[in-house]
Amino acid sequence: MYPAGDPTIRVRTLELPSGHRVRALESGPADGPPVFLVHGWACSVYSFRRNVGALAAAGHRVLAADLKGHGLSDKPLGAGEYATEPMVAHVLQILDALGVGRTAIVGHSMGGALALDVAMRLPERVSRVALLDSVGLGVAPIIRVVRAITPGVVTPLLRSLVRRWAVSLVLRFAYGKLGGFSSRDVDEYWAPTQFRESILAARAMAHEFDWSPQPVERLAALRIPTLVVFGTRDRLVTARSAQRRVRALPQARLELIAGAGHVTPEEAPERVNAVLLEFLAPEREALRPRESGAA
Repeated sequence: MYPAGDPTIRVRTLELPSGHRVRALESGPADGPPVFLVHGWACSVYSFRRNVGALAAAGHRVLAADLKGHGLSDKPLGAGEYATEPMVAHVLQILDALGVGRTAIVGHSMGGALALDVAMRLPERVSRVALLDSVGLGVAPIIRVVRAITPGVVTPLLRSLVRRWAVSLVLRFAYGKLGGFSSRDVDEYWAPTQFRESILAARAMAHEFDWSPQPVERLAALRIPTLVVFGTRDRLVTARSAQRRVRALPQARLELIAGAGHVTPEEAPERVNAVLLEFLAPEREALRPRESGAA
């Protein structure tokens, strides 16, 4: 599984105060401005495979982790583990374990909702926030469908229903018209389902997490530079429903990628990397040594 075989990425296991263990990766200079990547529902750090290298090459200390319930991290199944507040606390514990005080955060899909919530609750911990195809801004109608087809009575059957072809079908639905996915991509997303708890955790998050858009009044109070990126062919979180909320953010910039679907970091990495690096440039400038003037 990613990032096996990539010598530029360091992987370690973090022991959190909650008792959970999570897999974290790091790339780029240790003294670079930090940027923390938060993946979406039923995903992993693999979602950012086409972005880590570009951010690290520009001088950022790039950090990411498989959230609990995902990838190779622990998958607890206690009631309420995947509600919004416990997930926000989980993200903060990961940042603390990584030794990061204040950081830029990039969140994709459900990870965008988490990044946004962290920024609104603890703005002193977040220097900038980038929201890619983000839950919390747009409506996510697909979750209503997921909840409807996964009532508690079908839980024992879920593992037998999640097959490799189903993962391929979901990726086909998530992509727009700009790019495609490979067999390796299907395998990476399918691999965690070898753990029974992975599927049960995904179901729990679909039912426990708050997928609704943030109130406009709460967004208006956020005084942090914000980048919002959506694909115009996103069928999982609708860009049109998000635009009114983006306008409520005092320091927001909106980038629409024509033809892209719900996975812009994977489908349009060159465009996403370019806007991210431009957005994060002040972070790099702040750490750049100042030249002393002539006496």
